[in-house]
Formats: sequence, structure tokens, C-alpha cells
Amino acid sequence: MNFFDRLKNGWTIAMLSFKTINENRTLLLFPVVSSVSLIIVLLTFFGGGFLLIGDSIDSLLQDDMMGNIMAYALIFTYYLINYFIIVFFNAALIHCSVKIFNEEPTDLSDGINYATSKIDKIFSWAVLSATVGTVLQAIRNTGRIGEFVAGLMGGAWSILTFFVVPIVIYENKNVIDSVKESTAIMREKWGESLAGSVSFGIFQVLGIIVTLGIFILLVQVNIILGLAAAMMFLLLTFTVVSAARTIFVAAVYNHVKGQPTGNFGEDTLDSVFFSK
Repeated sequence: MNFFDRLKNGWTIAMLSFKTINENRTLLLFPVVSSVSLIIVLLTFFGGGFLLIGDSIDSLLQDDMMGNIMAYALIFTYYLINYFIIVFFNAALIHCSVKIFNEEPTDLSDGINYATSKIDKIFSWAVLSATVGTVLQAIRNTGRIGEFVAGLMGGAWSILTFFVVPIVIYENKNVIDSVKESTAIMREKWGESLAGSVSFGIFQVLGIIVTLGIFILLVQVNIILGLAAAMMFLLLTFTVVSAARTIFVAAVYNHVKGQPTGNFGEDTLDSVFFSK
């Protein structure tokens, strides 16, 4: 199967993810609540941070050693809170998706309750993710070469930890062992998780293009109306794509483990990965 065939298959998988959302629209509540939480954290964190340090993190990084320590402590804390929120709601969404694949009833509270029951593992994964993110940021701050190296390392980390969240919440493993298992699966069945991600990225780009079109059309009537409509459509686009991508992860994980996959046919998911 060549690259374009795999990309086409990734597009098909993305459409199946959207179909699952269309049939179970309450799944959209997870990325909505997650996004709202992240916005609140962003405003609170940087507002409080400005009052606390009275300066930007970048300027602290150029200061003395104590300034660097404070800056990276703030970066780590910010990453930790954000990763925890993202992983928590992704875990809730994955759980609800798996129940849908098994043709079992589920709702928002079901996902939240399950994620809460795994909160210790979710927090541990958030700590590890924040640590890696802070280290990559430190490498990135060393200059252009550092930015390039951090980009490569970040990309590799994303690929190797593709299955970590479902492994963390469903298997009796700590986060280190979960990373090892995810890495082992990816090495054994290196395939087109990337093609699926590219397809979701294409939908995001299309959403941005449509958003610009909406703004250009409505701004001629009223600039506030144009901004409001464009922001609402953009938020809707990222919400739907985020939910679809997480459902994709749940479907591929279930397929690897030999569990039901709902709308995702076995033949389609078989072509997601190929044995080396």
C-alpha cells in the first residue's frame, strides 16, 4: 500500500470517527468541557503569574539561575495542569467510545466517573508528560538547532506514546510500563496512525478556511458579528476534530487488543498498521 492509499484510508477512518460522533453527539461534551477548562486555566495562570512575577517567562529565562528555576517551575506547572485536564477528558471520552463500540449505554457522567476512578494514573501520566514538555522547552530555548532537535524529539514522543492513555486507564501498568507497551506496539505494527492524524489535520485546515470565509462575508455587515460567528465555527471545528481523533485512538487500541470497534470495520483498521 503506497502513501496515497494509506492517506485515503486515514481519510476513511476520520469519516468513520465523525459518523460515530454524529450517532452519539454527547461525546462532543468532553472536548467542550476540556476546552473551557483550559481557557480558564490559561487566563487564571497567566493573570496570576503576571501579578506574581511582574514580567514574562522569556525575560526570566534570560536572567540569573534563580530566574531560570522560577521560569521552568512555572512552565512545568502550566504543562502539568494542561496535560491533566486534556488526559482526564480524553480518558473519559475513550471510555465512553469503548462502551459505544461494545453497544453499551453511556453518558457524560459515566465517562467522568470512570476517569475519576483512574485519577491517580492520569495524574502520573500528566506529570511525566509535563516533565518531557519542560525538557523539550529547555532544549528549544538553546537556539535554532535546539528548536529542530526538540521538534524531532517531540514528534517521536507523540508517536511512541500513541496508545498510552487507553493503556493507562485499562491495563494494570504504571506510566513507565505503559509507555514501554505503547512503544512496543508501535515498533511491532509501525503504520498509519500518522495518516489518520494527517486526515484530521486536513479537516482542521478546511475548517480554518471556512472560518475565514465566514468572517470575510459577515464582517461587511458587522465586524462584531463576523468575529463572533468565525470564533464559534472555529471552536466547533476544533471540538469535533478533537473528539474524532480521540475516538480514532480508542478504535485502533480496541482493534489491537481484539475488542469490538463499532463503525470501524476490521479490514479498514487492519490497514492502519502493517507488520514490519
